[in-house]
Amino acid sequence: MFSKKAINSYDFLSLPPTSQTIRNRVGVVRNHFLNAERLHAEDRLELNRNISEAPHEGIREQLEIELHIFGHFFERIHRVSTLLIVYSLLENLMAKVCKYKAEKHNIEDDIVGYGILSFKPYLENNFGLNFSAPEIEKHWARVSTLNKLRNSLAHSEGDLEQYAHFSKDQCIKLKKTINSTKGLSLYSNTIMISEGFVTQSIDAVENLLLAIE
Repeated sequence: MFSKKAINSYDFLSLPPTSQTIRNRVGVVRNHFLNAERLHAEDRLELNRNISEAPHEGIREQLEIELHIFGHFFERIHRVSTLLIVYSLLENLMAKVCKYKAEKHNIEDDIVGYGILSFKPYLENNFGLNFSAPEIEKHWARVSTLNKLRNSLAHSEGDLEQYAHFSKDQCIKLKKTINSTKGLSLYSNTIMISEGFVTQSIDAVENLLLAIE
């Protein structure tokens, strides 16, 4: 899977941001996520089967509580952690794209700040990348949504009531984003995330990196 031409073929975190490196790194996250989702789907199916076959109301209610906990804790934790790692991967590889382009063109790596909102203007101003181009814009739009979501997940576990203490304005904007984005929803004040939203976010990260590398 990883190039044997590298000094240490297993030190994949230090490899340059080539298209193959990007596909490999994102592919690991994608495969892990999909395998875990498959196992969760099997567990959910078994729980639903047990609910339908429950011999009396007391057992059925207990199983329904287990199903609720399963969806709101186990599945959610896995999806939240996947989004956080894929966003971290995006920032790291986008930073490396900037660094390697600067070295290749022998220009100063003078990025102001750190993060995708800093890397974008650096790539536009120094290398003529057009983030409004069709092959980039649709992926950037998804990544921008992920950026807004990531802050809430990282700082308040997706609890918007708590996140409002961190930034009331960002919380209001995030609620609007959640209400207008397929795959995102609110359960009380907690952000809920669908499997489809995660897979689409992984794809967007990969496609954006491939478009700018």
